[in-house]
Amino acid sequence: MEIAKNIKALVLDGDGVVFTGHVLEGADGPIGKIRSHADGQGISLLRASGIVVSCLTGESGQNASFLERLVEKWNSLPSVTSGVWRPVALFTGVERTKKVDEVKKWLAEYGISLGECAAMGDDMTDYDLLGEVGLAAAPAQAEDIIKKRVHFVAARRGGDGAIRDLANLILEAKGIDISSLTLR
Repeated sequence: MEIAKNIKALVLDGDGVVFTGHVLEGADGPIGKIRSHADGQGISLLRASGIVVSCLTGESGQNASFLERLVEKWNSLPSVTSGVWRPVALFTGVERTKKVDEVKKWLAEYGISLGECAAMGDDMTDYDLLGEVGLAAAPAQAEDIIKKRVHFVAARRGGDGAIRDLANLILEAKGIDISSLTLR
């Protein structure tokens, strides 16, 4: 809880965190991925409290299109278009060894350090980043090597409420009553 109260930014992996990791395949390729609205609400609560959020994935092109569309949706909310919330940043095609550098550049735009940043990841592509941030988190189904590396393991699985679990922890640590936040 002590670490969580100083968090100013959050970085999320795509598959296994924002999405469950399951892909609905059609005759011409992927047609959908599964996610929880509870996670979207958690992201909105964090943004309403002033925390900046980004999504960072090694996927690119068509494989990243589901995350791209979701971030576009989040960034079209009235709170963003009216300038109340900062947009969710999206970084695609960023491989494991480059994630720390990409996050450092993004955080520098806001004057935030890695120590003031939380990240949630589920597998080896997130390993290096999770070792550098102030609050490292994993969803319930994360690989054991990742669970051993993080400060917080969510009760719920990625794409099924894990982000909301982390949001609840951060907001509770900061003493923020979520019923007082304006969501629009």
